[in-house]
Amino acid sequence: MTNQRRKASARAEAARLERERAERRKRLILTGSIAAAATALVAAAAWGVSALASADEDRDVVAPRYVSGGAPGFAFPAKADPGAPVVEVYADFLCPHCADFAASDGERLLKERAEAGEIALRFVPMTIMDGRASDGPAHDVMNAAVCAADAEGPEAFWSMHTALFAAGFHEGGSEPSSTDLDQIAQDAGVSGIAECIDQDRFVPWLSEPRDAARDRGVTGTPTVLVDGEKVDDPTAAALQAAIDAA
Repeated sequence: MTNQRRKASARAEAARLERERAERRKRLILTGSIAAAATALVAAAAWGVSALASADEDRDVVAPRYVSGGAPGFAFPAKADPGAPVVEVYADFLCPHCADFAASDGERLLKERAEAGEIALRFVPMTIMDGRASDGPAHDVMNAAVCAADAEGPEAFWSMHTALFAAGFHEGGSEPSSTDLDQIAQDAGVSGIAECIDQDRFVPWLSEPRDAARDRGVTGTPTVLVDGEKVDDPTAAALQAAIDAA
């Protein structure tokens, strides 16, 4: 090979090596850019979750008025005799079985015994249909009833109890809007709570009765306790027997 050819070959080899180095640099830059972008996305997502959690944690927990002593619930509007057994009904307005119980002879018996002063009846909110979430449709519906209680007392809560089960949200239809819930409240005779409903004022507080219920071993709805003892099959006969034995 002549000197001229050797020089040309060397120049070609040098050019090839330079192209390879340039390609390697491009790949390194591209890989680094992708990694940096992925890191930024992960960081942004983490910040977003943190911000949402912080926003939720920063919400003031406002307790409603007229909450009963003991388990945080709402007393049936009737005066119980001294020493009468305390009957607690743990329920969720979006729970189909709770709706069945609300229309059953079991709940009718409890209301009759409460009106007669034979028991102290309480409804304890348990938004179990939202799982362990701190908000959701079950919270929204329960919040409306709590807004009514805060505004006008336990009697308003029990009026909403009847109206919200009658509305059929437990049947799995569309999620109720604030407007829907305010209209139900007005139809039940409770007015002036639209802002409370729209602001989800008592949604953060609803975690308290739910957590208290779980601390007492209540894991499903409806659950009925008579003086703290669970009635496994809350039929009218079983409830009357538990009341008589308390």
